[in-house]
Amino acid sequence: MARTRIDPTASMLRPDGRIDRRSFLAGAASLGVSAFALPAAAQSGPVNIGWVRASTGRLASLYAPQFVGGLIAVDEINAAGGIMGRLIARLEEDDEASPAKQPQVAKKLLDAKPLAVVGPSGSSQALASVVFTGPAKVLQACNAAAAEMGDGTKYPYHYQCMTNTVRQSEIMVRHLRDVMNVKRIGVLQENTAFGEQGTAATLTLLKSLGVTDVPVEVYPLTAPDLSPYIRNLRNANVDGVVAWIATVPAAATAFNAMYRLKWNPPVVGHNGICTETIFDHVPPEAVANVYSTYYKNLTWWGSKPPGDRQIAYAKKIAAYPESKAVETYVATAPYYDFVYLLKHGVETARSWEPEKIKAVLDNTRGFKGMLGTFSFTPTNHSGLAADELVLVSIVSARSPQALGVFRERLGD
Repeated sequence: MARTRIDPTASMLRPDGRIDRRSFLAGAASLGVSAFALPAAAQSGPVNIGWVRASTGRLASLYAPQFVGGLIAVDEINAAGGIMGRLIARLEEDDEASPAKQPQVAKKLLDAKPLAVVGPSGSSQALASVVFTGPAKVLQACNAAAAEMGDGTKYPYHYQCMTNTVRQSEIMVRHLRDVMNVKRIGVLQENTAFGEQGTAATLTLLKSLGVTDVPVEVYPLTAPDLSPYIRNLRNANVDGVVAWIATVPAAATAFNAMYRLKWNPPVVGHNGICTETIFDHVPPEAVANVYSTYYKNLTWWGSKPPGDRQIAYAKKIAAYPESKAVETYVATAPYYDFVYLLKHGVETARSWEPEKIKAVLDNTRGFKGMLGTFSFTPTNHSGLAADELVLVSIVSARSPQALGVFRERLGD
């Protein structure tokens, strides 16, 4: 007599053919089986990812567009069937771009037990967030360039899927000294965690090169006029400036002050200053000698265009109205690559357990992301190599080749 094979999930099916999650978990428990031990296809509910985005507050217009890349990644992955058969659901929380809001936001998200957290943006905000998410073993990526955020020993669950202040300092200082023959470098710094760590990295590098006398001007984010700070740098006989400025309004204030003072030293800065909106505030002449760090994958040089994948990405970015004129904020944010890295971690580990996903990410080598190639170790969570970063011309934003996202690099 033939034996009949009984499907223990048959009574758990809903009319639409999907498994009823409550019945499934109860049935699994009655069989003495862990839900995580069963096939991923049986876990039919969505996988939750926290989404810490500023939708209100003074800096919302700056930070909100940075999440478009993450939205594109989620849409692409869900359209292809999700992660191990589960669609991604976003648990969005508004942090108002405020470090002080992070404890409240983190607690709310942790209560929902997300697989990972995307955001917040800003180094000060990120440092305030990981204090809570890290001990809870929640995988996370913030848009934060402070080098500290890539320390896998200090923040073992945070992954810096972008460049950092140390690598930016290297390319900035080397260009000023070796290419532009600048004799006296000065620093203009915003008073934030990002600005502090950027300046510290610059001073450390210059000290290693035998330079200890470096004029530094630190301005508050609320400063309406940067002329006094610019004048101090000029009076200190500075002939090249490293600018740790993350926002266009502050950058425009600085460049306009230089323009009015008829002081035109070469300036190198963070990629936050290279968005096309800069020309809403300054004449092109004011930034003719201004350059920023940028990702090599998002540049062209001579007749060599960006890659086809990056061009397709730029077109998707352009479809979002909030990206208009701030496409570089979208393209350089780490969230597109982090969502795909998370997918890679889950599918390689064949597990939803954070420790197993972390083990995969910590041993990931040569992952081809949108911004560049990522490699991590248990102690180094800043995944992009130094050669993924280049300097670009600010005025190249006005070229037809820019397509909002791309910039012309200074050399091949």
